[in-house]
Amino acid sequence: MLLSSKFEQLITHRPNSYVPARTIATHLGLYGTTFASRHWVLLNHAHHFGMAILMAPLRAIMSYYGIIGPVTSYFFGGVRLVGDQIVENAAGASAAPWKWPIQEQTVDLVHKTVYAFVVGYLTDKYVRGVDWFRRY
Repeated sequence: MLLSSKFEQLITHRPNSYVPARTIATHLGLYGTTFASRHWVLLNHAHHFGMAILMAPLRAIMSYYGIIGPVTSYFFGGVRLVGDQIVENAAGASAAPWKWPIQEQTVDLVHKTVYAFVVGYLTDKYVRGVDWFRRY
């Protein structure tokens, strides 16, 4: 997701979002401190990697129980979005996605879908032994 967002920002010139940094800073009690204002990039990465680490095991469990394939990964993208929204709204750092500008909705959904498909492919392959691209 990080690579896809940096590639997208290179093309669209969209600035970095401070929402992930604000979210994790609020949950850690750091919001408004000098640490948070100086290290927002670190906090952004911590939020992104932390959410990825929290959500990937759910997809691995799905693979383990035979809930596999690209369609499952597509639906898992929605689960990933809901996970982010729960954490961000609990921190008061974000509005509901349908209140965002259309461009931001599109960007967020694309990045979460990329994450969902990459994680889905890897968990299906390494947990269940199913390679989506292998011909049988």
